[in-house]
Amino acid sequence: MADGDGHFGPDALDKLHEKHRKDGTEGGACLTGHQGSFSKHTGKVTCNYRYQAWEQAQSHKGINAKLHSYASKTLRGPVKTSAWKKVKPDYASRIPKPKPGDWDVTGPLSGPIKRTTFSGTTVVVPVGMNFTQETWPYWNNAHHLIPKGTLKSKIIDEGAPITDLVQKALMTAQYNINHKVNMMLMPQDKRVADILDLPRHLQLRDKDAGGIAAMCGNHPVYNLLACEVRLGLDSILRGYRKIVDQAIDDVKGTHKIPKPQLDKKKLERLSRKLLKMILGAEAEGLVSVGQSLDAMAAAT
Repeated sequence: MADGDGHFGPDALDKLHEKHRKDGTEGGACLTGHQGSFSKHTGKVTCNYRYQAWEQAQSHKGINAKLHSYASKTLRGPVKTSAWKKVKPDYASRIPKPKPGDWDVTGPLSGPIKRTTFSGTTVVVPVGMNFTQETWPYWNNAHHLIPKGTLKSKIIDEGAPITDLVQKALMTAQYNINHKVNMMLMPQDKRVADILDLPRHLQLRDKDAGGIAAMCGNHPVYNLLACEVRLGLDSILRGYRKIVDQAIDDVKGTHKIPKPQLDKKKLERLSRKLLKMILGAEAEGLVSVGQSLDAMAAAT
């Protein structure tokens, strides 16, 4: 397994990964998230999922409008956060009331933002460095619309030799699970999510829909939605399996290597569908403000 190289199959796939790894958002051949540091705007490569999410937040009108909607809200003072001190000691119990540009994707614009963390230290968010870290300007996550762990488990469940052939075919087609079409910057702080009219990324311990357990590192109900929604991962993988099976049959009795051709556009269409659901979740009554992705999925 080679998750650190953008895939989870044979080392032979390293060459495909490196061949398509480029600067900027386009290109790339990754099946798992393995590079996420965007500190000081470094690492602007196809594999970097936080960088890709930042680029998507600038270019996608729907995401941009949601993240910048704080500017139209009436806030009477500092934002009291809902974070856990033990989970995020570098965050703060209160973050300053945002001035114009303070929470913008390319902000803060008017000047650095200072705040005192749970651990008692003073943190400064420099001009232009929002979202380069997960607590700037507020606690946020770079969310994979098609969850990387879910895609991995679905492909592995196919078993040999289909697992390896699907990976090779998708990487040959330059599918990149970290491409901006599959990424979205999301608030993790419940109060911030309220302000932005967005679901928050993870459930954590905040009360949501009944029956959803506290969850710090995953969103299992949302993962299931990504699999079972019409033309979702389950459907896509069934189609891929048929193509791979046929490619294996075509070379049976020969020494040729099966070379199935898979369409990455099916996965990219699923990403767009999931994004549309998230952006419209509150308007369609799927969640109350600030609820998690799992709550949204449970209501779908």
